[in-house]
Amino acid sequence: MVSDSRNVPTAQGGARDRAGRPAALERGNVRPPTLLAMPAYLAGNVGRVGARLLLRVLEQEGLSINDHAVLVALRDFGPLAQHELADRLDVDRSQVVGFVDRLEREGCVTRSRDPSDRRRVLVSLTTEGRTTERRMTAAAHRSQATMLSALSPSEQAELVALLQRVLDAHDETRLDLTAP
Repeated sequence: MVSDSRNVPTAQGGARDRAGRPAALERGNVRPPTLLAMPAYLAGNVGRVGARLLLRVLEQEGLSINDHAVLVALRDFGPLAQHELADRLDVDRSQVVGFVDRLEREGCVTRSRDPSDRRRVLVSLTTEGRTTERRMTAAAHRSQATMLSALSPSEQAELVALLQRVLDAHDETRLDLTAP
């Protein structure tokens, strides 16, 4: 088989470039165009890229993406009941118990009775939890900056604003926030 300077024949069949990638994988020609026209496909794939980067950073500290989300929610909203955490993070309520159990074992959160309603148990950040959250959030921002480096700062801000609008609309429907 003859090859030009760009493509090298392989034993597996099909030409490969000098870096060993399939020759058909050219910039802008990697994914099916029909899928690239679907926002859900794009958002899902970009989300997976960002999640992989974020996961690597968080795993170095022994945390999961869900652990980080719980810590951030408690930092942003203050003490919450477990069902409120589930609603705010859009995760199954049964999963939140495991997240909180793990964070409590790590000394990042505590559970206590709500003084205004003794039937409710509130989850709160500890000093260790605040420190961990700050460190992890800073690392998370760095990983996300890496993911979005192909965009200018204004494009990054626009993308985040558009994604927030879509998510806000979903939350309004999911939580029935439009009802009087």
